[in-house]
Amino acid sequence: MTRRWLALLPAVTLCAACTSAVGGAPAPDSGDPQLPPRPRALQVDQIDPCGVLTTTQVKSLGVTRYGASKTQEGQGPGCDWIHSPSEPIEHYTVGINTRGGVEQVFGQPQLEVTTVMGFGAIQAPALYGTGKQDCVVNIDVAPSQAVQVGYFYNGTTVPMTHEIACRTAHRAAALAMQTILARTG
Repeated sequence: MTRRWLALLPAVTLCAACTSAVGGAPAPDSGDPQLPPRPRALQVDQIDPCGVLTTTQVKSLGVTRYGASKTQEGQGPGCDWIHSPSEPIEHYTVGINTRGGVEQVFGQPQLEVTTVMGFGAIQAPALYGTGKQDCVVNIDVAPSQAVQVGYFYNGTTVPMTHEIACRTAHRAAALAMQTILARTG
């Protein structure tokens, strides 16, 4: 009998190593950022990202609409607004990601947990950015869904840091969420 148990020990150990917990938030010791619970789940799959900033909001940011970006792997549709060719040369992006939520940015450097309109969010440098002149705010709106708002400065006359870029991105994210919340009831 003891031999049988010893023979099964490698299989039991292997099976235990293959299991994983399933839940809405990472385990406290996982090393992943801990987000506050969302106030409610928002259905954003039918939201047009080019419509989340009103004309007044776009004007307050000092940009004009630039255009829509197509759905890409792991992301939903997006929209860009730009101020160029005169200073400040900057642009904003809004993406509706229905193919993966804020967990897609876990593991990136300089992550910071924040909130936008009561929803947990992660702000970090752009995926291929240095973080010196850019910031992306990923808002947790539903399981595996996020609203992503980015700010990018490409000029030379405005003193820019990651902190300033994140404050600017956060302001735009709050404007976008105001519109999204009004439209989703």
